[in-house]
Amino acid sequence: MKNKIFWLIMLILILTVSCGEKNNTSGKDGSKEIVLRFLWWGSESRHKATLDAIKLFEEKNPGIKIKAEYGGTDGYFQKLSTQLTGNTAPDIMQVDYIWLFNFSKNGDGFYDINLLKDEFNLANYTKEDLSYTTINGKLNAIPVGMNGRAFFFNKSLYERAGIEIPKTFDELLAADKILKQKIGPDTKSLDIVTSDSGAMFFVEYYVEQKYGKTLINTDNKVGVTKEELADAFRFYKMLADSGAVISAKDRAGAGNYPDDQNPLWINGELGGVLNWNTMIGAYGDMLKKGDTMVAGDFLIGIGDHKSAYLKVNMTLAINKNTKHPKEAAKFLNFLLSDPEAAKILGTVRGIPLNKSAYAELEKEGLTTGPVAEGLTKALNFAGPKKSPYIEDERTRQLGLVITQKLDYNEITPEQAGEQMYTELTKLLEQMTR
Repeated sequence: MKNKIFWLIMLILILTVSCGEKNNTSGKDGSKEIVLRFLWWGSESRHKATLDAIKLFEEKNPGIKIKAEYGGTDGYFQKLSTQLTGNTAPDIMQVDYIWLFNFSKNGDGFYDINLLKDEFNLANYTKEDLSYTTINGKLNAIPVGMNGRAFFFNKSLYERAGIEIPKTFDELLAADKILKQKIGPDTKSLDIVTSDSGAMFFVEYYVEQKYGKTLINTDNKVGVTKEELADAFRFYKMLADSGAVISAKDRAGAGNYPDDQNPLWINGELGGVLNWNTMIGAYGDMLKKGDTMVAGDFLIGIGDHKSAYLKVNMTLAINKNTKHPKEAAKFLNFLLSDPEAAKILGTVRGIPLNKSAYAELEKEGLTTGPVAEGLTKALNFAGPKKSPYIEDERTRQLGLVITQKLDYNEITPEQAGEQMYTELTKLLEQMTR
C-alpha cells in the first residue's frame, strides 16, 4: 500500500512538472522562446516605427519575442516607478535622463551595460556620450540622443524688415527697434522664457557665457554666487523691459499658451525663439504660411565662454533583475545600431548619438534642416557639463515663480538672485539626500 501511495505521489509530481513546462513560450521549432518586455512613451509615429523595428528584430531572431508596452507621457513616470518598486518592471525600458538619478542614485538601480559588451557594441559611442548615463562607474542606460537649446529665427520676418538676423545681444536690441517700425509695434525679437521654468534656462545661458559656471554643477551644488545670479536676472529684466523679448508677464497676458503656439510666432510677428532643437519641428508647423525658419548663431556679447545647453534627450535601460540580460542587450543593440532599424526609426527619438545609426540617417538625408542644424550649433557652442537636477520639476517650478515675481516687479533682480540661490540650495539638499 505504501509503495502504491509513493508511486501515485511521484506520478502527480511528474504531471505537475510537465504541465508547468508547457506554459513556457515555444518557438516554431519547439524550442523555448524568450519573451522580453519593452516599455516606452511617445507619439503615434514613434509607436509605429518602433513596432516595425521590433517586427524586423523578431524576424532576424526567431528565438526572441518582444512584448511591446507603450503609451503617452501622462502617467508614465508613476507607472514605471510603481513597477520598479514592485519588481514588475519590463526587461527594457525608456527612461528620462533625470529619472536615472531618481531611481539609481548610487548606480545600482539598473543593469550595468558595461557587463554586456559582447552583446552591445559600446564602440558606437564616445566616452563623453556614455558619461551622462554612468553612475558610480556603472553604465545604467544608453543615451539615445542629445537635445540642445538653440536659437531659431523666422528668416522671412527679417527679410521683410530688410535687416540681418542678429548675432549679438546688441544687434538684437537694435534690430528690435526696426522690427517694431517695419512690422508692427507689438512685434518681439525673441522668446526666451518657457511655460514651465520661466527664464531659468536663459539665466543658465547668461552665467555660463559670462562666468564659465553652471547654475548647478556636477557635484549637485549651486555653481554660482547670489551676485552672479542677480547679474543674470538684471540682464533678463533689461531685455524684457525694453520690449525686445517676451516675458512671463507677456505670456500670462496672452493666456499662457504652450511654447510652440505663441500667437506672435503664428502671425509672423516674433523674430525668434530659444528652445530645444527637438521641439522646433512643432514651431515650424505653426509658422505663418510661406515663412521660413532657420537655426541661427548663438547670441554673444555677454562674455567669452561657450554657453549652449546640452542634455540627453532620453535613455534606454535594462532591468537589473531581468532573467535574460544578454538577449535584452542584443535587442537594444539592434534597435540603436542596426542600419535597417535606423532607417525604420528615423528621427522618432531625435538625432541618434549612435555612430552607426547616424551614418545611416546621413545617407538618407535625415540629418539636415533646423532640428539637426540647431543641435550641431549647440554641440559646437556647448557650455560646461551640468547636473541633471536642473531638469527636475521642482527646479523648473522655482525658476518660473521667481521669473513671474520679477516680471511683475514684486522683487528686484538682487532679490531674485538671493531667492534663487537660497531656495535652490534647499532643493538640492532634498533631492540628493
